[in-house]
Amino acid sequence: MTSQKRVLIIEDDGILAMALESLLTNMGHVVVKAVATGEDGIVAVKDAQPELVLMDINLAGRMNGITAAEHIRSFSDIPIVYLTGHSEEAVVREAEKTKPHGFLLKPVLKKQLKTCLESL
Repeated sequence: MTSQKRVLIIEDDGILAMALESLLTNMGHVVVKAVATGEDGIVAVKDAQPELVLMDINLAGRMNGITAAEHIRSFSDIPIVYLTGHSEEAVVREAEKTKPHGFLLKPVLKKQLKTCLESL
């Protein structure tokens, strides 16, 4: 069994964010916060001190997930896992520059999420 993790969700789709929070909670993890923008995500990483960030690439607000990850990388090496409906090579290459822990394609399945958490 995976040890309990403190997880921050950065996802602008409220229904998906709630579903992820429910999945994570049922798996024994703690969701420290769920936010919809990259700007709020950066603040939440500093304030909530999560052990993992699950972040959409396309976010509400002025910055996308890749830009938010670049800002987070300037002060933290926290594992970031991108949630995305995109598998375009150019987007993936750009995201890989931020040294993510991984990618999960939407819709995120419980088995994929569990495997991701176990790899931390």
